[in-house]
Amino acid sequence: MRERNAITTGSTTARQKNFGRANGRFFAILGLGAGILMILQWVTLSTPSWAAAGEASEHLSKFLEIPLPGESFPKNLKFPLYEQNNIQYFSAGLGKEERSLPYPPYPLKLIFVKGKRAFLTSVAIEVLQKDGTNLISIPGEEVQGPWLFLNLPAGKYVIKATDSSGTTLEKTINIAAKKTSTVHFRWP
Repeated sequence: MRERNAITTGSTTARQKNFGRANGRFFAILGLGAGILMILQWVTLSTPSWAAAGEASEHLSKFLEIPLPGESFPKNLKFPLYEQNNIQYFSAGLGKEERSLPYPPYPLKLIFVKGKRAFLTSVAIEVLQKDGTNLISIPGEEVQGPWLFLNLPAGKYVIKATDSSGTTLEKTINIAAKKTSTVHFRWP
């Protein structure tokens, strides 16, 4: 009888150890999940604040949704759609998937490149009217892809693009009505 109790006690201890390991794994996974949820809440809460307070932008209240071809998941890609002085703009072009999408025919598409082939993001943009007055200022935080589409009216503009190291490139462009102009900014 004592042997049986010893065996029972021994197997109970082994079960308790296995249960403890399983519980440890469960709580580790639960902790990881809780950590991810906390990060997502922080990102969700902080995104509107930088979009709203981001130097000159209005509150981010719109998204541009573009359907993906075929049976892909997700079915649509969403891009933050910003607006300043009644001029809408959005950034895209990350990865092959985004670069192959059909985008709305905005009059101006800016492409940012560093070196021969590397795409560049976080480029701050200033759009000046032909008389030199600032029309819009786009902080680098709102340029999350290497492409920036701007819905500018036809006319002549000066575009100043500043990369994250502070190097500014400037180009004068003419926007024609009902046509998309593509302008490359290439940093060495």
